[in-house]
Amino acid sequence: MAPAHWFFCRRIEIPSDLDKGEEEGFALLELEALSPFPLDHLHYGYRLDKAGRFAFVFAAYKRRFEKVDQAAWKRGDAVLPDFLLALHAAARSEEGLVLVTEKSFAAFSFDDSSELPASFYAEARQLDAEEGEEVPSLKSQLNRFESIAKSRLGISRLRIWYANTEAKWIGQTAWFGAVDSSESPVARADFSRSQLWKADLRDPEQIELAQKEERQNAILWKGLGALAALVALILLGEVYWGASSAYLSYRNSKIAERTPLVEEIQGLQSTSNTLRGFLESDLQPFEMIEALLPMQQHPDIIYRKFETEGPDVLVIDARANNQTQVTEFKKRLDRFDKISSVELSKQVNKPTGSTFTATIRFKFGAFYQLAGGTQ
Repeated sequence: MAPAHWFFCRRIEIPSDLDKGEEEGFALLELEALSPFPLDHLHYGYRLDKAGRFAFVFAAYKRRFEKVDQAAWKRGDAVLPDFLLALHAAARSEEGLVLVTEKSFAAFSFDDSSELPASFYAEARQLDAEEGEEVPSLKSQLNRFESIAKSRLGISRLRIWYANTEAKWIGQTAWFGAVDSSESPVARADFSRSQLWKADLRDPEQIELAQKEERQNAILWKGLGALAALVALILLGEVYWGASSAYLSYRNSKIAERTPLVEEIQGLQSTSNTLRGFLESDLQPFEMIEALLPMQQHPDIIYRKFETEGPDVLVIDARANNQTQVTEFKKRLDRFDKISSVELSKQVNKPTGSTFTATIRFKFGAFYQLAGGTQ
């Protein structure tokens, strides 16, 4: 599972006039509008509420995922965020929720609009100590995170759940659970196979391939079950050997049928090489853009495109409702102590809104500081 602090999340409302079956397309369009990068640069997923009125979308920058993890994805049932339990109706309450997982803390607030969380905040757990220091205890880390989460989410009370992120499968349903500080069970949540496909973080091509293989395996096992029942009924020597021969022939035909699938997997190698090249490229860290999000005040300012010019210059193509919002946006950037200068260009004002390009020059070395000290 992927840790919560890698993700940016948002609950979005599904329009009431949307045709049934179009929820996924709308959710992904909204996610792409919220993200500074196109979807093919992200691992993403979503979950719909029972009424189909809201969706909780989540995405993480692909470079956060280690290649060794991605190599194992083809062998897994699904690749999921470790906070999935909090998106189940069993987690909803008037109080907020802190989910403690192996690598992260994730906090959620809820309201009456939907069983899905209304807001989200996460941090990484400190698992390794700095040289000459000790790792803070889980309790002290949790107390600190709880205080910050209450302030960020605007709530006064938080439940603490310790999540078991290892799914237990019963048929096509995956079960996840959580305990409290006394290790007493507090939640048990089920997710259907179709719900897990929507939350699966793998690329669409990988998911499609996994679904195809699962369907083939289901057909194969049904065939084997029918054949076993037939053998159990007849239990006669000559008929038994005839059935065994038919079974072997059946298996050989299935192996032949799977040959195109092997060729298809080999054909995906070029796509894998392209993805590897992207992962090893020298793209600027995602944290640089995240540092500017507080100045955005969405939806007043909508980022449309990002480009970098060297290690300390970011060029943003954006849109606003009017020129006043553009001016206020520049003032907010000018007040940011990590920015050296802001230049606006290509300003176009129309009745429908204003578009502009902002060239932001960070002070020398500020980029690396914003990114946490490493690239």
